[in-house]
Amino acid sequence: MIFQPTLWLYLFCLFNLLLYLTNRVSFHPRWGISENKWINSWSLFFLIAFGVPSFQLFHAWGFIPSTWTSISPALQFFSVGTSLAGMCVFTKHIFWSLFIRKSVEIKLLSRRYPNRPARWEVPYPWLSKIGMENQFHDLEVNEYEVKIPGWPQEFSGLSLAQVSDIHFGAYTHPEFLKFVFAELRKFKPDLFALTGDFISRARDIPALEKLLRGFRAPLGVYAVLGNHDHWTEGSTVKKTLERAGIHVLQNEIKTFRKKGKTLSLMGVDDLWTGEKNEDLFSQVSGDARIMLAHNPDHFYMSKRAGAHLQISGHCHGGQVCFPLVGPVIVPSAMGRNYAGGFFRSGKTVVFIHRGLGGFPQVRTLCHPEIVKLTLVSA
Repeated sequence: MIFQPTLWLYLFCLFNLLLYLTNRVSFHPRWGISENKWINSWSLFFLIAFGVPSFQLFHAWGFIPSTWTSISPALQFFSVGTSLAGMCVFTKHIFWSLFIRKSVEIKLLSRRYPNRPARWEVPYPWLSKIGMENQFHDLEVNEYEVKIPGWPQEFSGLSLAQVSDIHFGAYTHPEFLKFVFAELRKFKPDLFALTGDFISRARDIPALEKLLRGFRAPLGVYAVLGNHDHWTEGSTVKKTLERAGIHVLQNEIKTFRKKGKTLSLMGVDDLWTGEKNEDLFSQVSGDARIMLAHNPDHFYMSKRAGAHLQISGHCHGGQVCFPLVGPVIVPSAMGRNYAGGFFRSGKTVVFIHRGLGGFPQVRTLCHPEIVKLTLVSA
């Protein structure tokens, strides 16, 4: 059986389907159910729902095409349905990558990996024994020049530094965060943008304020809240950030003027858990427009608002990535399309930050990052 191409095609389709369902359903908690209960319950359900009949299929069929008619109609239906659904998911992703996703004209100005002190023990060190390197504390510092279609010349050269998905507390070492924030301040941008998921537990909020103090920029320091912030105590997180000198944009627009032109900095509340106010952004004006949105699935609103740039986080870059397979954990309605990086639709560019923290505390081929973007006219 192991040498049959039909077996490997089936496993490939099953893997793609399970990835899609897990990301689309398991990582989207609903109706006030706790995140852990929702994720664990749905993940277990999918494993049973597909694992049991797959085991029966392996037992009843040798994956030799000529003997397919010998298995029961129920297993025939299951194998065909699973294969078609998995192939559809894969084909849809490839079609988006080749024909819908537009390239962005960027220049990597610098990339470095600051040394981390040895005292930060790597979580799950046993992973190295099975060939997986855990990069959870291996910070990547990136600086890009991004050419934005339609970006006004008056704001050409504007720089912003972004950090996202800190998940301070249980899942992120406080000394590591001090180190990261020290590196972030070295960027000295025109503005700082912090794109949500600051905490995962309410008891970690007080200590977060002290860590976030000290950010200064000519145009200010801005943040939006993420789903984890709202799941704990969104109003308390907002007050904490504001005490630390960070302006939280919760369905708000901040405007700046330069040489007769206007920059509109838009901040939208979290897609899953925040308050909705789409009318506000459908009427926005501004010669240059930037949208801060925790969830990249808010891209539809950025295009509606005529944003030149959207910066987001939320998906952690996939967190666990494998060669050829790509990212695994991507909680997005767009599947793995929005895992991370740059892409464009029309004149709107989006950058999806890989974030710092995450659960489980594993990052493979997916470094935590901080980023500086310098925006220039295309």
